[in-house]
Amino acid sequence: MITVDTAIKIVTEAVRPLSPKRVHFEDGLGLCLAQDVQSDIDMPPFNRSAMDGYAVIAEDTANVPVELAVIENIAAGYAPTKRVQRGQASKIMTGAATPDGADAVVKFEETESLEPNSRVKILKTAKKGSNISNRGEDMRVGQTVLFKGTPIRPQEIGILATVGKSDVEVFPAPTVGIISTGDELVDVARKPAHVQIRNSNGYSLSAQARRLGADVELLGIVKDTKKEIFDMIQRGLKKDVLIMSGGVSMGEYDLVGEVMKDINTRIYFEKVALRPGKPVIFGRKDDTLIFALPGNPVASFVTFELFIYPAIRKMMGFTAIHRNMMKASLETEIIVKRKRREYRPALFRTQDNVSYVSPVEWHGSADLLSTTRANSLLIVREDIEKYAVGQLIDVMLLPD
Repeated sequence: MITVDTAIKIVTEAVRPLSPKRVHFEDGLGLCLAQDVQSDIDMPPFNRSAMDGYAVIAEDTANVPVELAVIENIAAGYAPTKRVQRGQASKIMTGAATPDGADAVVKFEETESLEPNSRVKILKTAKKGSNISNRGEDMRVGQTVLFKGTPIRPQEIGILATVGKSDVEVFPAPTVGIISTGDELVDVARKPAHVQIRNSNGYSLSAQARRLGADVELLGIVKDTKKEIFDMIQRGLKKDVLIMSGGVSMGEYDLVGEVMKDINTRIYFEKVALRPGKPVIFGRKDDTLIFALPGNPVASFVTFELFIYPAIRKMMGFTAIHRNMMKASLETEIIVKRKRREYRPALFRTQDNVSYVSPVEWHGSADLLSTTRANSLLIVREDIEKYAVGQLIDVMLLPD
C-alpha cells in the first residue's frame, strides 16, 4: 500500500498532454493553447482618444479658462481630416483617431460648449499625452500575446479575435468512458428492490468529468462476472480515460482488478493509504488510462478529485493540475484514529479575512448526502494524532 502523495506523483508522471488539434477559436473556450500566438497588428492601431472630449495642443491650456476654435467633429471609425493648429480643437469621441497636431484630449466634463458650437471653453489644464492611448502601447506587430499552455477564457477569446487568429491549436479534452459494476445496481429510472441501490456513482463521476470539459459516455452497469466486465472494458478501451466504480476490494465478487490483469493492463498501484478510498487501481492498457475506484459514493468522489482530476487537467495541457489548497483554522477538535490520510467533507468559510473550516456531519464513505453540505475536503494527515481547535489545517477547495 502506497501513500497518497506517492499515488498522485505516479498518476501525474504517467500522463501526457493529448495531441493538439486545430479548432475555430470560439470552440477553444475552456481548453488550453497548444501554440504561441503573435499579433498581426499594433494595438491600438493608431493614436486614439481614451475619452469623449476635445483634442487640443496641451500648451494652449496652460492658462485656463481659454477659448479654442472647434474645427472638426471626429467619430470613432472615421479618420480626422484637419490638423489642429494653435488656438484650435477638434471634438472627438472615445476610440476615435486623434488628429495630427493635437497632443492631449480634454474630457467633456472639463469644458464648456459655447454658442455657436464652433468654439469651446477649456476649464482645466491638460498635460501632454493625457487621455490619449498611443499606437502599439497594448501590443505590437509580431509580439507574442498568448503563450502555449494558456487557459482559454473569454478574455483570451477576445485577444484571439483582436489578432485575427480565427483558427488555433489547442489541447483537446479527453474522451471518458464510465462503467458501474455490481449485481446490486439498478438504473435511475427503476425503483430499487430490497437489496438493490440506484447507480449514483456513474452519474456523479460523469458530472465531475464533464465539469472539466471531458467528452463523457456512460457505458452502463455490468454484473459481477468476469465476462461482462471484460466485454465492457473492451468498449471502454476506445476512450482516452476509462473509469470504473465498484468491484475493486477484496471480496469474492470484486473482479475488476483480475480482469484488468487478464487483459495485460500495466498496473501502477492497487491500494492507497487513504480514507475513504483505499482500494483504488490505476493502470494503462495501450493508450487508455484506467481508474478503478471504490463503489462507495464518497470514496468514488474523493478518489476522482485526487487522481482523475489532475490526470484530465494534464491531458488537456494545463500546468495548474490540482485543486486549490488553503490553510484554515479548525473549528472542531479532531482525534486521528487511523494511520491513513483522511479527506473529510467540510465547510470552508472566511470571516474578517480569516479562513475557518469545520467537518460536516458525515457517516462514512457511503454517505454522499454529506458532500452536498460541503464545499471542501478537510485533510487529516496520517502522521498527526490530534488537531486542536484553532490549529491550521490543510483544506482542498471544491468548486461552488
